[in-house]
Amino acid sequence: MEAFAGIEAFARVVETGSFTAAAQALHSAKSSVSETVRTLEERMGVRLLDRTTRRVRPTEAGAAFYRHCRRLLDDLAQARSEAQATHKEPAGRLRIAAPDGFAERYIVPGLPAFLAAYPTIEIELIAGSEAQRLVDEGIDLAIRIAEKPEPSLVVRRIATSRVVIVATPGYLAQHGTPRKPRDIVGHRLIGFAPLAWRDTWRIGTETIAVQPRLLVNNSESLRAAALSGLGLAAIPEWLIADALAAGLVSRVLPSEETPLGGIYAVYPTNRLLTPKIRAFVDHTVRDLRSRGLSR
Repeated sequence: MEAFAGIEAFARVVETGSFTAAAQALHSAKSSVSETVRTLEERMGVRLLDRTTRRVRPTEAGAAFYRHCRRLLDDLAQARSEAQATHKEPAGRLRIAAPDGFAERYIVPGLPAFLAAYPTIEIELIAGSEAQRLVDEGIDLAIRIAEKPEPSLVVRRIATSRVVIVATPGYLAQHGTPRKPRDIVGHRLIGFAPLAWRDTWRIGTETIAVQPRLLVNNSESLRAAALSGLGLAAIPEWLIADALAAGLVSRVLPSEETPLGGIYAVYPTNRLLTPKIRAFVDHTVRDLRSRGLSR
């Protein structure tokens, strides 16, 4: 087990680029991770890492060793998953990645009921705009919002996501309401950097190149900008539905079609669908449906 600890610590350092980040990922002390890797190097008789004050990088020998370590750790994860699959009762730690905004509004509120139903499961939730590398970062399950999911992943569609164009009543009163898609070019626009909507808006049959006055990379900032009256925002309906219902923002060009995507539960093809993953996905589907997100 000591050898596996050294290999896992070394792999985490390579993947995160620092002992501090690796220690956080492993829920361990930085000094412990550093000592574990140093012991591994001494046992092998070769330097695996180049250490500087700014970053830690693998040596040539370390890079070659890491490739073997990654395969070994993936095999170990799969063996663990297969062993867990023999349990009738879902159990263990479940690492879930979800987009920010969606995690806070739709995943976290459903956790009390899920954890009450499955007391032997622990959840680690990683929220962010960027898609996580599932295998490299040890993610069991991710929520992805996209028009087309990645073909390399196992996918289950759990809900629907549509982009809508919105603005505050105050902004529209001051700047006018667009009547046709091309009218948006004369308005202040708010774009979302992680998606194609940062510079291309698809409304009805039109594909319009735009230059947003404000570009954000975080969904909560996108929502806040829309509610602040900074301009027209292309935003997922699930992120702004409550504000629409309250009249804080209004739909712009509501009769025009905008892209419809899916909300997907995904996991790597080399991972077995364990009882804990299946239980969480089934629970999430029911929970989203009860709150108005259709499949």
